Amino acid sequence: MVSKVLIALSLVTIAAAVPAVSPPWGGASSGGAWPGAGGVSPWIPPWVASAPWYPQWTPCTTVGSSCVDCTTRLVCTKIGGLQRACTDPSLPHCNLGECSATPSDECAAPAVPANAV
Repeated sequence: MVSKVLIALSLVTIAAAVPAVSPPWGGASSGGAWPGAGGVSPWIPPWVASAPWYPQWTPCTTVGSSCVDCTTRLVCTKIGGLQRACTDPSLPHCNLGECSATPSDECAAPAVPANAV
């Protein structure tokens, strides 16, 4: 049973390592970059890179955390940033780059005047 699992994992690893398109081995004329890749590795098939569980890296200018919207934060490192949703039910809001129980000023519900009801 263990050998079957190892064989299956090996096949998945090999399938993920095979490029979806043949990379242009142009040398100096290509400048070492993959034309049209758009920041995606040519060794990762598009069906893997577009999967919801695959981390989506975004460029960052500074290291640290910030809020993308009311429920998503952007964690920036030296090599790039990852967007992470605030999925904890007790900390559903993004406030000052951290998941928080209290919403930020921009995301707080507007107060309804008492005489408006």
